[in-house]
Order: sequence, then structure tokens, then C-alpha cells
Amino acid sequence: MSIKNRKIMIIDDDKDITNLFKIFLECDGYSIDAYTNPLEAFNKFRKKSYDLIILDLKMPKMNGMTLYRKMKEIDDKVIFCFTTADVNYIQQLQKGIIDIEKIVLYKPILLKDLKIKIDLLLSAKQEQDGKQLTTII
Repeated sequence: MSIKNRKIMIIDDDKDITNLFKIFLECDGYSIDAYTNPLEAFNKFRKKSYDLIILDLKMPKMNGMTLYRKMKEIDDKVIFCFTTADVNYIQQLQKGIIDIEKIVLYKPILLKDLKIKIDLLLSAKQEQDGKQLTTII
């Protein structure tokens, strides 16, 4: 499967960010579902399959790390890209998630940086999926 046409879920409590990312990524060929409510996003996640989740770490109702853990319990193959403005929070998380810096975008996020990060993450996932398929065959 091409990197394009992949399904991405965006979860950020800032409606402007979710709308901007959604429009930008759809123009680049991705299929996007965007949510400002983490509980609603989680309910939709349980019903669909996604290749990548772009997840804000600090949100009301449910913080991003709690949502991340719940989603990983359902689908441990989905990859995540965290967004945050809080560098200190990421430094605390480094103890629990190896190489977290590779999957974080710091706010404010430039659209070109978003595209680069997503393309890198999905390319790595596609490469990993290909290796697993070769192993099975």
C-alpha cells in the first residue's frame, strides 16, 4: 500500500489545529478523521482501523498519554505522533517510551514539519510491515 491513502486520526482539543491539519493532509492524499474530544475519538478508534494517530498530549477529559495507552491495548500496531508545547513533559515521558523524540512534534508546528514527520513515520511502518510479511512468507 502506498504511503498516501493511509488512514490518519488527529486528536487535539484545539479545533483550529485539527481543521488545519485535516485539510492539509487530505490535500496530500491521506484519509483523515479529526476530533477535538478525546472520548469521542476513542469510541471511533474502537470501530475503525488507522495507520497513524496524531495525538495532543494535554487535553481536557482525557490526557493524551491515557488515551495512547488505551488505544495501544486495542491495536498495538498503530503508530503515534505526539504533539505538545511542553518540552518538560516529554523529558518525563522519555523514561517510559524509548526514542519518544522521534515521534514528537513541538508546537507551534509548521505544516512542512508535519508532512516530513508523517511521511517518515508511515515509511518506517510500511518498511516494518514489509519485513514482517517477508518473514511470514
